[in-house]
Amino acid sequence: MQQIEFCDLLHNPDYYLFGWENGDALFLNMNRDAYARSIFFDDRIAPLNENVVRVALAPLLAAVSQMPIVTPRIGWIFHMAHTGSTLLSRALDRPGNNLVIREPVTLRVLGLEAGALLQGTSPSEHWSSLLNLAIKMLDRRYAKDEALIVKANVPVNVIVSDLLAKSPHPRALLLHFGLDDYLIAVLRSANHRKWVDYIFSELQLGGHFETVPFGDLQIAEKAAALWLFQIRKYADVLAASPGVRSLDANILFDEPLLCLKAASDYFDCPVRDDEARAIVSGNTFSTYSKNPNAVFDNAHRKARAADTRVLLADEIKVARRYVETRLANSLLPERLAHPLCGVNSKLF
Repeated sequence: MQQIEFCDLLHNPDYYLFGWENGDALFLNMNRDAYARSIFFDDRIAPLNENVVRVALAPLLAAVSQMPIVTPRIGWIFHMAHTGSTLLSRALDRPGNNLVIREPVTLRVLGLEAGALLQGTSPSEHWSSLLNLAIKMLDRRYAKDEALIVKANVPVNVIVSDLLAKSPHPRALLLHFGLDDYLIAVLRSANHRKWVDYIFSELQLGGHFETVPFGDLQIAEKAAALWLFQIRKYADVLAASPGVRSLDANILFDEPLLCLKAASDYFDCPVRDDEARAIVSGNTFSTYSKNPNAVFDNAHRKARAADTRVLLADEIKVARRYVETRLANSLLPERLAHPLCGVNSKLF
């Protein structure tokens, strides 16, 4: 087991906390270039090498608990899937100006564990300690005043409030779609539909997030339940935290320059006009965000969405009926509040 000083682990981002197992914390060796080339920080992470540094978890948790309480300086991007979060986070990622971490697996694990609890049950003290450790290990940077942005993934929406509660004035961006656009995004192919079924089961939405029994739901109803769960979370966060911002994904896709500049200012890593125009006109916005080798832009997205809308017309009706039933005694706002820029579309 490689010997490393706790001081290095707690403060040096070259040691990236990938996860924990069998009483050990697992660290990967990184540098600034490794962070930049890692589109995601799950199994697709691109560390310096394959070495895994194992550190006993219990004393590490104890060391974190004894540190002075410091408010995290993390800018968060939360999203509902297929809303451009990877695109935006890659556009924001400018080495020397900020450090961007996309979809850390530690937060995903903690979100799933919290979601598995019975409704009204609080997470354990150990879970809370792991959350504090995960945040501390993310809140490290290569320059003292460097902006740090963490892009979460869908299971992390379960613990959005827990994460934001760590800061008195949190900065977070909530990327979202209205119901119809969300259905078009997540039901457009067989693989996407499998993902909906999988994430619905993984988050255990059928067990305790809704008071009406689910029974045997159609895939469109499961997608609607997933959308409704996340939108309710976002609406509650925006009501409780006026400094948090929402962003309709269509505004990001249609007005990328406006959104990039607004998000850069919001996260304290402003970008010059010429630099922003170069980013928007470059490869980032003309290729698929998860695969830079695949050509894809907003025109492709709009054409695909138009075709998919026609194919899903009947399922969209099924999903809307599902949401209408569950909104009978629990209304949503017409639009999400506090837009980063532009006017958010109606949710439903």
